[in-house]
Amino acid sequence: MKLSEFRTKLSQTANTHWFNEVTFNINYNHLDLNYDFKGLGNLYSYIIKQISGWEKKSNKLPTELSKSLEYFKFVQTRLITFINTFASEEKANSLDANFRSTSQQILNRSKEIFPFEAPETNFLINIHEEHPNYFKGAYTYLIGNLNENISIKQNFNGYLLAYEFSLKDTTKITERRNKEKSSLSRLRNEFENSIPELNNQLVEHLKESTEKYKEFGENLELFKADKEKTYSDWFINTKGDFENFNNESSNRLKELEDTYKEKLKLEEPAKYWSERAIKLKKQGWIALAVVVVLVLIVVYSLGQILWSAPEQIYESFFNGDRSAAIRWSIVYITLISFMAFSIKAITKVMFSSFHLARDCEERHTLTYFYLSLLKDSTVEKEDKKLIMQALFSRAETGLLKDDSSPTMPNDIIGRVLK
Repeated sequence: MKLSEFRTKLSQTANTHWFNEVTFNINYNHLDLNYDFKGLGNLYSYIIKQISGWEKKSNKLPTELSKSLEYFKFVQTRLITFINTFASEEKANSLDANFRSTSQQILNRSKEIFPFEAPETNFLINIHEEHPNYFKGAYTYLIGNLNENISIKQNFNGYLLAYEFSLKDTTKITERRNKEKSSLSRLRNEFENSIPELNNQLVEHLKESTEKYKEFGENLELFKADKEKTYSDWFINTKGDFENFNNESSNRLKELEDTYKEKLKLEEPAKYWSERAIKLKKQGWIALAVVVVLVLIVVYSLGQILWSAPEQIYESFFNGDRSAAIRWSIVYITLISFMAFSIKAITKVMFSSFHLARDCEERHTLTYFYLSLLKDSTVEKEDKKLIMQALFSRAETGLLKDDSSPTMPNDIIGRVLK
């Protein structure tokens, strides 16, 4: 996001005053540099300049300095995410709390970072280009983390170059040389004089250590014997409990495996019965609706004939000629007969559908009841066979007079529950 776009986004925030007044500090402790920013716009402008400056220097940068470019890009991403997320937030307390979290994430990664315009940055880049072997020593000296082995010549030279760069004309290496020689001579004499005393102390210390080691060995043997006895007693006492627990667990596991196998066997039938019950209920309601419609048609047609019969029928009937009335009556009676037959047939379908739906629901319920019996008790083989016959018995027409729904084997369940 460009700086102009970021400022436009700032102007569109719900609490623009907060975004313009919030403060942030970037501290380069290893360089004695400290920057304070007021407002996210100023901070974002500084980050953009750092990214631009580092990208101009990014050709063949060492890994240690590439981290600085990555850090400023990370800060840019966090600022963009923050303003996109909380642009509509009006409460200053909420903004403060969320910005503290973002600030902490930024500060946690701010160690060993160099701004592109710092003299130390140009110095390290020059060292890397001219004396790449000295770079690591110079870099660790400037960040204050002197963890490189100074006995390695390249590291020492890097330290020395960084030292000379840091102190410039104030170094006193040559003045200290003579003083260090005399100091080393004095230290050598003191060390040689202290050797006899140190030898005596070493002998006494060895003797004392031998006696303490012998005493420790004896105590260790006593401790070992005591713990072996304690462990043996514990093992004997807990062995029986563990065997009982193992047997019970094995039996329980076998029961659960058997129950699960039965569940796998009956899961698909139970699912089919449930879906079939829904389908049959829907079919029954459709049949009921058709019956109602047919009844209404019959009633309506009868009313129409009674109230608006053709005048020809009345005239012929009162004139003594009843053939027309009889003819129309036969036609209507025939129509009504067909309608009655249809209503009866559809009524049978309706009752059959509702009955079979209830049959499926009972089978579905009986399946899970059977599984619960398997889980909580033992079912004999013969009893299991009877239950299976009840579950998978054939339903004929579904009419109540031929009801062959699954019946609960009460005697079997009573014995199981006992």
